[in-house]
Amino acid sequence: MHDRRYILAGARLLALLCSAASGAAPAAPPAPHPEAARTIVLASETVPEGVAVARHYMAARGIPAGNLCLVRAPADEEISREAFNQALWQPLRAFLARWEGRLDVALPDARLRLATDNRRAKYLVPVCGVPIKIKGYEQIKTMYLSQAAAVDSELALVPGGGHKLAGSVGNPYFGADAPFGPPLDAVMVLASRLDGPSPEIARRLVDDALAAEAAGGLRGRAYVDTRGILKGEYSEGDEWLRRAAEILQRAGLPTEVDARPEVLPLAHPMPDAAVYLGWYADQAVGPMTKTDFRFNRGAVAYHLQSFTGAAIREPRSRWVGPLLARGACLTAGAVYEPFLAGTPHVDILMDRLLRGCSWGEAAGMAQPQLSWQMCFIGDPLYRPFPRRQ
Repeated sequence: MHDRRYILAGARLLALLCSAASGAAPAAPPAPHPEAARTIVLASETVPEGVAVARHYMAARGIPAGNLCLVRAPADEEISREAFNQALWQPLRAFLARWEGRLDVALPDARLRLATDNRRAKYLVPVCGVPIKIKGYEQIKTMYLSQAAAVDSELALVPGGGHKLAGSVGNPYFGADAPFGPPLDAVMVLASRLDGPSPEIARRLVDDALAAEAAGGLRGRAYVDTRGILKGEYSEGDEWLRRAAEILQRAGLPTEVDARPEVLPLAHPMPDAAVYLGWYADQAVGPMTKTDFRFNRGAVAYHLQSFTGAAIREPRSRWVGPLLARGACLTAGAVYEPFLAGTPHVDILMDRLLRGCSWGEAAGMAQPQLSWQMCFIGDPLYRPFPRRQ
């Protein structure tokens, strides 16, 4: 055993000497992302693969080591409200208080917040291994009375806290058209996770985002699958998709719009797919499910439907997992019933992305409700269209 260690150490030393003799300098670490210092990464020590994904992401984006919040959470996708509070909410609040140099003092009639530092978090990035949804869903009729929620949508409010737990909370950043910052960063963060059917896919979300940015931005064709609904309770969702298609076309992306009531059929050609937006099927169907289908690196793919994010770690269940398994880099899904009003406005989402916003900001601007059901997946620092600012 000792001899083997000495041999390995000698081999490493020889490699270093050879490198020095050849004049080759060690590879320099990547320059930190401009917003790396305001990005908090959340990982659970109970899932070492998730911690490895977190460290991979932090190294790739130049995020300081002190921005990693390690908790001990159950490895399950679904967590009780009590376990959520103990394993995620309270530890993250305490971490942010230390990270910000903040001291909260309880007074008889109020709470005094003393700050010794002036920094605030902007992005929160949970990784695979952190639970995805909080229990409490019973039936659609009582949804607005339940405390069921996506973990990330709840954690987005951790800087402020004190919000009601039943139903949803309005997102104060919804519809904004400016970078995220004060005063909103005192009450919320922009959350998007690195997760999926495997830790390898979670790592790929990071690598594909970097590759797309290095290539000058996301390139390819857009496919928008509407249902041709012009009136009725579902017409609003169809209108979002139609406006998104117009925005994509004006930006110069070759865009195909399908207005048939059915989702795209299996045989429908989808070459060079960079953007996919559609609805309304319970399970993934169509050309994206073919074994030889692959989205372009850095692609945006989203299917509007209830429970699309109920099983994001399953490659063949619902929509989020299958889309990620076929190469999507950015997506979103509802962990329980969100109702149409609780889903992201895809026209706002695409407008902000095409104007150069990061995924985290665009998602925050497009999502009307927090403490609710939507879970966003992908590197929040990633800007798919940086040249369109």
